[in-house]
Amino acid sequence: MALALIKKAVLSNPNSLRKTIGIFCNASRNHWNYQYKPGPYPRTEEERAAAAKKYGLLVEEYQPYPEDMGYGDYPKMPDIGTDSKDPHYPYDLPDLKRNFNEPFHARAEIIGEDRYDISMRPRIPVWQQLTWFVGTVGGCFLLYFFLEDYKVGRPVTAKQYPHDGPHYLFSPK
Repeated sequence: MALALIKKAVLSNPNSLRKTIGIFCNASRNHWNYQYKPGPYPRTEEERAAAAKKYGLLVEEYQPYPEDMGYGDYPKMPDIGTDSKDPHYPYDLPDLKRNFNEPFHARAEIIGEDRYDISMRPRIPVWQQLTWFVGTVGGCFLLYFFLEDYKVGRPVTAKQYPHDGPHYLFSPK
């Protein structure tokens, strides 16, 4: 029954089989698309203008990464983490805080909303955090060092064994 349905689907529309195979092949290649690869590094003003148009940016705001980094013509985006973006702005994709056709940051996998935020300013400065850490660990070490000789424990008598002397039993004889 299933084989008959598959034959009927393939014979009625041969392009459907080709598209289905293409989808499975694309899924097995981790969704790589040849269009995702950036072009060569722009060397002339015409190439810069074409690259800016390709990424939907103005020529004035388009700035590629340095050529030795190997990102090609991909634009250098500002280092603003997703968590630092305005939460009340009406984004096209509010879950990702992105707009449609907005280029990704080249290190988007590192600066996502649930990861490291480059532009975040800590509430407590790093030098103050370090001072508190060293003071706490140092204070614990000093307490251990000076109070090591003063042991505190539960006072108990020595355990009684039969060969050490009289041993009392609680059963009547």
